[in-house]
Amino acid sequence: AAGQVGGGGDEGQLSPIFIQFLDCCFQLVNQYPEYFEFNAEYLLVLSEHVYSCRFGTLLCDTERERELVAGIRQRTHCLWEYLDSRDDLTNPGYYKDADSLMMPLPTLLRNV
Repeated sequence: AAGQVGGGGDEGQLSPIFIQFLDCCFQLVNQYPEYFEFNAEYLLVLSEHVYSCRFGTLLCDTERERELVAGIRQRTHCLWEYLDSRDDLTNPGYYKDADSLMMPLPTLLRNV
């Protein structure tokens, strides 16, 4: 079955949905940097480790599979802890009390 530990699935059937989501986030961070606690480099480092297998956080299909079948937590490090430990990935321009994000005018006008 696809997603089983030990390569039971078809390796060529990887879906880039998470990478596409990170790209969307990257575009938003570039357009509105003051609304994000992290910077674009954070997203780049995250995207590098999606398939690196250095961290167990994104391995397997479910949390249950990570814990019960693979025992990944005991054998790998947490990606989120690693990212949180790197001060260079935080955004010094983040404005905590910023008002809600205003959508771009062309987007607003589409529904008029």
